[in-house]
Amino acid sequence: MSVSPSARRGAAWQAWGLLLLFGAVHLALAAAYPLAPDETYYWEWSRRPAWGYYDQGPLVAWWIRVSCLLLGDNPLGVRSGIVVAALLSSGFLFLLARDLWGCRADLLAILFSSVTPLAMAGGFIATYDPLMVLLWSACLWLGWRAIGRGRDPRPTPEAPWLALGAAFGMGLLAKHTMALLAPCLLMALAGRPDWRPLLRRRAPWLALALALAAYAPSLAWQADHDWMTFRHLLVLTGKGADTGAARRLGEFVGSQVLLLTPIVFGGMVAALAWCWRGRGRPELWYLFCASAPVLLFFTLLALKSKIQANWAVAGWMGATVALAGWLAEQDRRRLAWSAGVSAGILTLLVLWPQARLATGIRLPARLDQMNKLYGGPELGRAADRERAAMERETGEPVVPGAATYDNASRMAFYMAGQPKAVCLFIGTRPNSYLLWNHEAGLRPGGNALLADDYAPGDPRRPRFEALFARVAPVARAIPVHRRPLYDEPVRIYYLYRCYGYRPNPRVETPRGG
Repeated sequence: MSVSPSARRGAAWQAWGLLLLFGAVHLALAAAYPLAPDETYYWEWSRRPAWGYYDQGPLVAWWIRVSCLLLGDNPLGVRSGIVVAALLSSGFLFLLARDLWGCRADLLAILFSSVTPLAMAGGFIATYDPLMVLLWSACLWLGWRAIGRGRDPRPTPEAPWLALGAAFGMGLLAKHTMALLAPCLLMALAGRPDWRPLLRRRAPWLALALALAAYAPSLAWQADHDWMTFRHLLVLTGKGADTGAARRLGEFVGSQVLLLTPIVFGGMVAALAWCWRGRGRPELWYLFCASAPVLLFFTLLALKSKIQANWAVAGWMGATVALAGWLAEQDRRRLAWSAGVSAGILTLLVLWPQARLATGIRLPARLDQMNKLYGGPELGRAADRERAAMERETGEPVVPGAATYDNASRMAFYMAGQPKAVCLFIGTRPNSYLLWNHEAGLRPGGNALLADDYAPGDPRRPRFEALFARVAPVARAIPVHRRPLYDEPVRIYYLYRCYGYRPNPRVETPRGG
């Protein structure tokens, strides 16, 4: 589609305006909310740079470490790099939409890649998903440039292919879901007679070799650590088999509708159907191959095991550009406005609790996913007081920790001086603390201050007594409030003073994956 230079410049300025607006919103959210447990866990990774970790690839740790070196080991330092990643992701989708349809679609690509609850939360919460989304989006744009440079399917020079390979390799270091991109691109190339000859050229295979070379050090780390991440992923894909397939499928589809908002979700599905019907057009076939196989994979996997809501996020990147192109080409302005405004309103209600109070909407605390972000500062302050009291009492150092990675890493981040914490695997699942516990300094006969979600009399509480000579529950619990949104605490922590550590491998045995 021919676009005048003045129109391109105008669209570019509008794109910059949208990106800066969403970037400002992400920064405000990053400053407003405490770190989620997983964010403090990945920050713990960043304190120990490596080529691999128990749960996923290493890129999120490196990313957080760079931003913390620039801004400090504080919430904004942890999250600022993710804000940048989100902006770059939207930028790559803008470029792809511009290449395919021009300035009628590129701004819509920014809008729909930024305004949903999924995109807004992914724009500031520091996990590996935003980095995988960034590299997937980059690969989609680079892949189109490599395959056809717009609507012209003739082969291109090797440079775009090599850039694609580098981005793909970095994506594998972010999250292993990135591996699904390879069959998606293979399907795109094999599915068109005019693209099939590219498979006989060396450029695609050089790109693949470069990606594998970038991933090789992480693979070597896995080999040296008993393939722990791959075994963990296999366990995850087998969970939830005790519930019915229909229920798992319904939960998966429902989670996608909520994360994308109903009109945007329906629009993306309709856009992918449009791509399939028009698969004779190279750009529509490309976008269909970039999204549909991933979404189908996780839909089928939901019939076997429980699927977390964020697992399929990569499949919606191509669908975002497809939706932008469908709305622009079909001139569906009313639908575009409805989708954007409804998504913005629902996102506002999720992320800005004052909006819910103003409108009288009362969301049960158990359904409010943002409650998971709260509790770290309260736990850190209470743990500092109890740790100081224990050290005055015994005259010996006290190691903070828990039986789960989330509580241990929250203590490590939010306690004064950010001490090394220990995770005691008392019937809890394994995690990267398996590699780090020796750093915390908990020696036989030593003392620890442990945090848990369960009260002293709760049968679900870990048996700290099996590892310590004496366990004294702290009388005062730590309630976490979000007033005036909720009258009751959204979470309650309990602290335990533990004296005389007695290592027992039979007790400290991780269970499950």
